[in-house]
Amino acid sequence: MITGLVLDDAGFEVLAGGERVGPRRLLGPEDARTLRELADRYVRAVYAAADDAEFIGLGQELFQWLDGDHRQLSALLKRVGAPVVFEVQAPQQPSDAAWAVLRAPFEVLARPDGGLLAADRLARFEVVRRLGTPKPAQTLDGFRLGVMFMASSPRGQAELDFEAEESAILDAIGDPRIDLVVEDTGDPVQLGHRLADLGGMPVVHLSCHGVNNWRAGPGVAGVPVLLMEDELGQGRPTAAPELVRLVDGKTRLVFVSACLTATGADTDGHLPAGPGRRAGAAVGAGGVVAHSMATGLVAAGVPAVIGWDGSVTDGAAILFAQELYRRLRDRAPLAVAVGDARRAVLASPNPRLREDWHLARVWLGPDGGGPVVSGTRKRTLLSAGHATKTFLDKKKQHVPVAEPSMFVGRRRELRQTLQALRAGERAGVLLHGQGRLGKSSLAARIADRFTDRAVAVVFGDYSALGVLDAIAVAVQTNPAARELIEQGLSAVRQRPEALESLLVDLLSGPCAQTADGQRPLLLIVDDLEQILEPDPAGLHRVAAGVAPVLAAVLRAFSPDVTDSRLVVTSRFRFTLDGLQDRLEAVQLEPLSAVAQRKLARRQQARTTDQLREERQQLAERAVAVSRGNPGLQDLIGGRLVYSQAVDAARAETAVAGMEAYLDRGRLPSDTEVREFLENLALDTLIDQAGPAHTALLRQLTVFDLPVPDSVAAVPAARTGGSIERLCGLGLADVFPDGYRPDRPAVAVNALTAGRLTPLTASERAEAAAAVVEPLHTAWGGPAPQGDRDPLLALQLTRLALLADQPTVAASCAVEAVRTMRAGPAVDAFRLGSEVVALLDRHGTPVPGVLLRVVADAAASSGDGDAADALLQRAVQSTAGVDEPGVDPLDHARALGERARRLVTRGDLQQAEQLLRRAHQLFTTAGSELEAAAVDGEIADILYQRGDYDEALRIHRQVQLPVYERLGDNRETAVTWGNVADILFHRGDYDEALRIHREETLPVYERLGDTRSTAVAWGKIADILYQRGDYDESLRIRREMQLPVFERLGDTRETAITWGRIADILYQRGDYDESLRIHREQTLPVYERLGDTHSTAITWSKIADILYQRGDYDESLRIHREETLPVYERLGDTRSTAVTWGKVADILFQRDDYDEALRIRQEVQLPVFERLGDIRSTAVAWGKIADILYERGDYDEALRIRHEVQLPVYKRLGETRETAITWGRIADILYQRGDYDEALRIHQEEALPVYERLGDIGGIASVNWGQAQIELAQRDYQSAHDHMVEAFQVFHRLQRPDGVAVVGSTLGELLLAASLPDAAEAVLESSLTAARTIGNSALETHIRTLLSRIDTPQGPTDS
Repeated sequence: MITGLVLDDAGFEVLAGGERVGPRRLLGPEDARTLRELADRYVRAVYAAADDAEFIGLGQELFQWLDGDHRQLSALLKRVGAPVVFEVQAPQQPSDAAWAVLRAPFEVLARPDGGLLAADRLARFEVVRRLGTPKPAQTLDGFRLGVMFMASSPRGQAELDFEAEESAILDAIGDPRIDLVVEDTGDPVQLGHRLADLGGMPVVHLSCHGVNNWRAGPGVAGVPVLLMEDELGQGRPTAAPELVRLVDGKTRLVFVSACLTATGADTDGHLPAGPGRRAGAAVGAGGVVAHSMATGLVAAGVPAVIGWDGSVTDGAAILFAQELYRRLRDRAPLAVAVGDARRAVLASPNPRLREDWHLARVWLGPDGGGPVVSGTRKRTLLSAGHATKTFLDKKKQHVPVAEPSMFVGRRRELRQTLQALRAGERAGVLLHGQGRLGKSSLAARIADRFTDRAVAVVFGDYSALGVLDAIAVAVQTNPAARELIEQGLSAVRQRPEALESLLVDLLSGPCAQTADGQRPLLLIVDDLEQILEPDPAGLHRVAAGVAPVLAAVLRAFSPDVTDSRLVVTSRFRFTLDGLQDRLEAVQLEPLSAVAQRKLARRQQARTTDQLREERQQLAERAVAVSRGNPGLQDLIGGRLVYSQAVDAARAETAVAGMEAYLDRGRLPSDTEVREFLENLALDTLIDQAGPAHTALLRQLTVFDLPVPDSVAAVPAARTGGSIERLCGLGLADVFPDGYRPDRPAVAVNALTAGRLTPLTASERAEAAAAVVEPLHTAWGGPAPQGDRDPLLALQLTRLALLADQPTVAASCAVEAVRTMRAGPAVDAFRLGSEVVALLDRHGTPVPGVLLRVVADAAASSGDGDAADALLQRAVQSTAGVDEPGVDPLDHARALGERARRLVTRGDLQQAEQLLRRAHQLFTTAGSELEAAAVDGEIADILYQRGDYDEALRIHRQVQLPVYERLGDNRETAVTWGNVADILFHRGDYDEALRIHREETLPVYERLGDTRSTAVAWGKIADILYQRGDYDESLRIRREMQLPVFERLGDTRETAITWGRIADILYQRGDYDESLRIHREQTLPVYERLGDTHSTAITWSKIADILYQRGDYDESLRIHREETLPVYERLGDTRSTAVTWGKVADILFQRDDYDEALRIRQEVQLPVFERLGDIRSTAVAWGKIADILYERGDYDEALRIRHEVQLPVYKRLGETRETAITWGRIADILYQRGDYDEALRIHQEEALPVYERLGDIGGIASVNWGQAQIELAQRDYQSAHDHMVEAFQVFHRLQRPDGVAVVGSTLGELLLAASLPDAAEAVLESSLTAARTIGNSALETHIRTLLSRIDTPQGPTDS
């Protein structure tokens, strides 16, 4: 009987055990609006990684709505016993209002006076949602839990740790308690075939990425899809209608363990799994209702679906699955099992896992719910790891097979092998490759997948009797097969050649196919290299003594007469009278970088935190020297570096020895590493290959990436070597080609490369000349650059430079330089400059776009003159817009880039002229988007000049209409962001904040642009920072921005965000941590990127901290030696002038007023006036007024404030700067003794502005200013009250400057009022603050005041 809500189109009932609780309630527009708002707030809380209090608050509001006037939910909870399964039931086609109920976050329901219902381990509350009227479920089959597990990880998507998920399921449930079948192809078509072959499985578990609103093309409505794989491992977006056809009536549950699979297609949001996945704004589930993947599957007939209503971490998904399958294994009802799994995540001590506890959603169809299994019968007597166990038993003291938890990678090889074994076209497969790459581990994993096969392993004994004995063990439960073997054993013993006929009878008879008590055979012949002999003329040969046996086996396993198959593992390919072609060769490649990191994480998990931290760098080196060989990584990383039994000295020696070995050094001294390498026998294999093949290996080192076989054939022909032989020996590796993944590509094995004599410069040039054009053709030729991976373009460009080949260089260099910008800018500039020189040398026209991208790299690297020269050349080379072959758009783009450099150099007038010319060309050519972008840049110039109104007009009335008409949502959001920036500088924080939250964030979130989303959050943090809300600003930087940029690998934005965090800490007076961040987090990044401008900015911030600490000498040195030379070299006149201003600040503090004044008047002001930057000009005049004020020239200081600064700030609409300037005027009047006017200004001119802006720091400053005047007027009570307010605000903001200055005066006032305890508390805080900011004079004064408290006062004379 149902407990929960039963919805119809008009309203709902609350039921407890099938009985109504309270009256039926109508579902009106206000209810739907309330629930949608709660759902929206829930989604925002998820993305913001909110704490429990936020979700409890939402849950309590939802509880209150459910309770209603008649306390219906409260009554329900009193009536029903544990476990409480709360079902929300709706028609199969719910109304919009019913969808609002269904999507409400019932998982976080919380009692009004208590905590989360789901957290109550006694009540065991859980929510399910059902579409349709319940009907009796189908009778279960009496078997135990069976799970079909398939992970999909297509190329181009972030790779999930699906191996860990599979291993965790096995570990949690216990191998003997579950029928686990794994489909490794990631292909939904193959999944359907496997399910059909097995007769269905009760649970299908899919692990992959999900997108809730994937669009097949422009203008096509978004639908929920799973990002699965096709037969080549490429992406195959799979929607619910396709997926539901794959499952049959025996499937009771589909667990779609992919992000956003319970999120509707109409809900904005596409966040990938992993760190930083939530760093975006959510706009919730409004709008037209659309199915999620989960509801779509349920609507199509799947009885029950579990999905994720958000982006879940791998760790949380694995933990949830572990507990879920434990409970399902024990025949718990589905809802109860999900509830227990949810509580397992909620109880996790790891906060990153715990925060996902509420994301799982259970959707039921009419016949869904209840247990998914009812019995204990096995579907197969073989366990999921049966083959691995067979291997371990067989190999014993020999090289071990990787346990499931340590198996990573091999996606391509698994797919290829499974497809070959299932296709029925060959006898089997040959897994070959370098030693310790994991061939036996892969064979064991493949065999584990064939639970319908009898697995036999031949290892060590490859004689006819050895083969027969291995098969006999495997078929013990097959009487007919056992009898055949017993009958033929003596014949084989006497005549080994009799093996073939016996095998034919066996494989075509009792081992031909699955039947009652009979199963086909999977024969694994492991480590075949033990019986192979090298052949200088080609591939290895099988030793004469056993060649007839292997030949008999290969002939007997005929796919025409049997489903039995062969899997052979060998370091080398071999030849055997053509019979080797009956096996499909699958070469194992070295582990990818992603797989190496996965393996490293598993190794880290097996050691202590202390050792992991101590040897982090050594472990990274261990991974690097392993060169993708998992056996070597297991030895050096797992058994040496991460072993507590191995001291640091030995671990260092092992890694260093390996590094030297890979530079053609001697074998390492470490015994284990030495034995490993001796077993690999790289030098021996190179010698066996012979001179021609060694020459070919050396020629192949000219490539940084694998190249197609057709290209590798060129150096093969030149040297007389054979690619097939090198691959057969494991000296070269095979990969999917980077341009066409359906064809193979070859590369020198990374370990082998370290043992080869490097090519000389002339040899490299000759090798490159021979291959660059064939490779260019193979990789698309002069195709559009978007069709070619940028890394391929970089490889082609490098080869073209070596070969002195201008055509290929011109075709690929633009993408190559752009790709290099991910690293040091100077490297990109160097590469681009070499290409330009190459083209010039050959008289080949240099594309204008190449000149522009090289100029950009030059500017970033600090060579402003080179950037200017390149851009000027770009303008000139494209100037003949009316000439044949000259694209006016290229000229317009060159003008735009040149204008941007002129802006940097301070020539705004010339920049504006060039931009207007570019705008005309774009408009004439019909490029509206580019014309609108230029409009924005013109607006930026006007903004710099202080013409905010015109800048706003352009953004609002010129740009926005264009982008909106063209449907360019991204540029619309960017333009709104520019509008918000202007409003922010004007002090209109509310509207700026509204724009970011309502106009920009939702767009970036809907586009799935997590980077832009994070940047927009940074803008919000800027506003909050300006308002003094440092806590929230800091939280956004740390939780919303950093995780995103780190996950994206965006080191520049990561460094920028760390710099913003340091700025907040600086304002709070935490100079040590701020300094550490700049020196350790940001500066190294900018230096590594070669970003001289950002490096100089960071040095300037370091100098600011030192200035605040009173270290004027070092601060001055940094400005003069580290920053000024950079800005001058870049031609950045504005930054140069700003830095001179910082120098003047230091001189001002040193009382060198004359030189400070000279800098302001002769260096700064002329620059800002020439730039037309009226705001910066006004600020500089304010600094001049500060100097005059200190000199006592109050009249001139007052004139500057009134006549120069105030009019500018008012005209610009900069309310905050206006208020600050009024405060400075009040300070002058206070010094003059005009207390009444000074007080009026504080109260009427400054305070209202700060209150309107929500600037609590500004309010505190006004309170302090008023208190000083009131002290002078001897109004001690008012002064006390205002000082207390100011002191408390500065203390809350952690502003040590304010705490020190205000606190010292407040403490003195309290002392005078005979309140020593209160005075002591205030003065102690002030002393700490004064020490923090390095104000020694103030510190001495405060200590004097404190001493008066400690010293007893004697009686005074009357």
